[in-house]
Amino acid sequence: MNAIQSLIRKPSIFKNLFQHLSDAVAIIQNVKGRMIFTYINATMQRVYGDLQGDALHDLYCEAEWKHIAETMEKADKFPETIVESSDRPPNPFQISYGIQSIKVEDAYLLYIKSGYAQTWELIEEKERQRIESESRYESVVEASPDSIFLHDKEDRIIYVNRAGIDLLGADKAIELLGQDIKNFLYNESLEDVRHRLNTLLSGGYVKGPIERQVKRMDGSIIDVELHGGLVEYHQVKAVQTICRNISERRKQQHQLEEMAYHDQLTKIPNRRYFFEKLEDELKRMDHRDSIFALLFFDLDNFKQINDRYGHQIGDELLVIFTKRLSRGLRKTDTLSRLGGDEFVILLSGLADINHPRQVADRMLDRVLRPIHLQGCEIEISVSIGVSIYPEHGVDEGELLTNADRALYKAKENGRSCVSVYTHGS
Repeated sequence: MNAIQSLIRKPSIFKNLFQHLSDAVAIIQNVKGRMIFTYINATMQRVYGDLQGDALHDLYCEAEWKHIAETMEKADKFPETIVESSDRPPNPFQISYGIQSIKVEDAYLLYIKSGYAQTWELIEEKERQRIESESRYESVVEASPDSIFLHDKEDRIIYVNRAGIDLLGADKAIELLGQDIKNFLYNESLEDVRHRLNTLLSGGYVKGPIERQVKRMDGSIIDVELHGGLVEYHQVKAVQTICRNISERRKQQHQLEEMAYHDQLTKIPNRRYFFEKLEDELKRMDHRDSIFALLFFDLDNFKQINDRYGHQIGDELLVIFTKRLSRGLRKTDTLSRLGGDEFVILLSGLADINHPRQVADRMLDRVLRPIHLQGCEIEISVSIGVSIYPEHGVDEGELLTNADRALYKAKENGRSCVSVYTHGS
């Protein structure tokens, strides 16, 4: 075993020997099928950047990676020596390099010999390229309508564009630079944020976009959409967060949801909401000791009221009727309009089978009081049908059918009364 093969087994000695060498030295190791820079000395870092932990496939184009791979293949055939690279382009390191295979660690030693003048020439070229790259980057992100933040491994903001300054309500970038990016994220645990940022900093992937809330400088909260990725800025690895204000979009979505699940006249949940709520209630029921009930309401004389007083008064009457039904309901109960003059109340979490009838009787007394509209006193008639889970059914179809049967039984009994379903009725 030659000296390199022996030294690789003694990391501290190896690093002390190569760390301050004027030539560039790196170790490339197979880690779970990916060739990774697991060590680079100071010269390698100064000339080529902080490559440690990066995969060759991520750093170089296919032709450059192939250039290295071919040299590795040659090195595998002569593990006792450093094999020189080919002169043909494209050379990822711009000058000749050597590779030695280290069989014991499934790794390779990369060695780039360079004279003092050549080293500084490469450094200057890299610095020029870096400055140009960062200048192009800043020009692009400053023109972006999206808010863009760069933050380092300690989560401190090291760059923010004009849109980001405006998003957080600052006047100048200096107010934000150096601040912990986590302080601006609202209603999310620091541990979750830290885990996500660590994943990005380690080269991992976080599926995006993700929707979060941000706290601005004045304390106001806005909804945002975030994308995160890893970049290099001023030769430091940083997380780039692209942030878009979606508060208006959220507001519009909420309005659409309200329209989809709520009756536009009475502002209470509609038929669609009720059926989804009933489905959820059935899913979480314990058949042994859980009880809930459906109360169907029908305004018996609503057609006559519409015909006599007109649709405007009819609509106003429905709104007042709805408010009367809402009084006395618990937060766990749900009142919905099925359509026209038909309403339903879902009473959940009941402990007593007699409770639904008691609630229905109280509501009937309340809603039968005359309604005064535009100088008119309007008498209304309401029939109520009740079905109870699990006594009258354990699925949606049974409960709805039996509540409907009970409702029509109430109409047969003279209207303006309550009927609880009984088997065989």
